Amino acid sequence: MSEVISINNPDAITQAVEAVRAGRLVVIPTDTSYAVIADAFNITAINELRIAKGQAENVPLPIAAATIETIAGVAYLPTLARDLATAFWPGPLTLMVTAQESLMWNIGPADSALSVRVPHHEVAHSVLAGIGPTVLTGAQKAGQPAVRTIAEAQTALGESVAFYLDAGPLSETASTVVDATGTHLRMVRQGALSLSDIRHVMPMVVDATSSNG
Repeated sequence: MSEVISINNPDAITQAVEAVRAGRLVVIPTDTSYAVIADAFNITAINELRIAKGQAENVPLPIAAATIETIAGVAYLPTLARDLATAFWPGPLTLMVTAQESLMWNIGPADSALSVRVPHHEVAHSVLAGIGPTVLTGAQKAGQPAVRTIAEAQTALGESVAFYLDAGPLSETASTVVDATGTHLRMVRQGALSLSDIRHVMPMVVDATSSNG
């Protein structure tokens, strides 16, 4: 039976962390919208997350963590990507990078880019800090708009989730996505961070949003 827990509950973080470590799914607030999370190395949990979202097996799943150092443990961060991450993490920036070759997980095709980020939200940070590398993806059915309330997340995911951590209505923004897999940084989706925000730190970032969409 799913349970909704207010983030003001002193046991909310502990219950969420323990549930994910036990292979269950949890919905948490982030700096953009509500997200469903799972242990990145638990094959059963990942399969259950895909079923809950109605997501195909060949769609790569994003990874989140509480620190850049934790992300660096699962992803290769080129110098420019690390510099950008240092400037905007924690925050609404997703980087597309290359996964470390030694990892054994089933978050997507081996040759696909790995999307990583460090959310800027106190609850998300605390939960992720207690888990480590975590699959974090929107708490909505695949192909549907992001959800900003727990009620919307419950409608989408229902009893497949162990705990819903309720922080009230969230923003309707998305993270900005920068592709760092090539020789040049390319912004492929503009979200909460604008191109000018990114270029203020990294002037040579290529605007690839028009071709992305």
